Amino acid sequence: MKLAQLTSKNLILLDAVFEDRLEAINVLTDKLEQSGKLTDKQMFLDAVLKREEEGPTALGEYLAVPHGKSEAVTEPVFACALIKGELMWQGLDGDEPVNMIFLLAIPPAEAGSTHMELLTTLTSSLVDDDFREQLLQSRTTDDVITLFGGEDELKEQQNEPEQAPQPIAKDVSSLMYPLVLGGGILISAFLFLLL
Repeated sequence: MKLAQLTSKNLILLDAVFEDRLEAINVLTDKLEQSGKLTDKQMFLDAVLKREEEGPTALGEYLAVPHGKSEAVTEPVFACALIKGELMWQGLDGDEPVNMIFLLAIPPAEAGSTHMELLTTLTSSLVDDDFREQLLQSRTTDDVITLFGGEDELKEQQNEPEQAPQPIAKDVSSLMYPLVLGGGILISAFLFLLL
């Protein structure tokens, strides 16, 4: 999974400044709503805040991953804020400084699969010191999307030859008629032998 598949430039904040984690969560939730990814902002926000109460979402390495699973989410997505300076966030051993926040929004139907795959991709990318450093030094949202693998997708789309549209359905009635008829005869013969 490429991170770029689950976000967009309008969901990325650079040099963000927040008073506290609640403001950060609110601002990123606003971004998700403005992008049409939420049908009910308050319902999603309630899910995120409930999750925050259940346990810490700062994962070390200056990374916080608040998240919410909610029916209000239209598709799996995340908003991201790269912070100017640091913000204290609840971690396993008390509050810890973070400078990267990824707010994950997951529909309940994809809570196991997409959620875990996204978390795994995110954390495995961010344990790489070089990747983290490049991310924090990004000057534009294009830079961030490129780091998330967006440039590769763009190149692939440009290199793919245009394909003729495939037919939506194929007429197989001429093949199915003998098959259905033969099946009917076999079933009739079987039932006749049982009598």
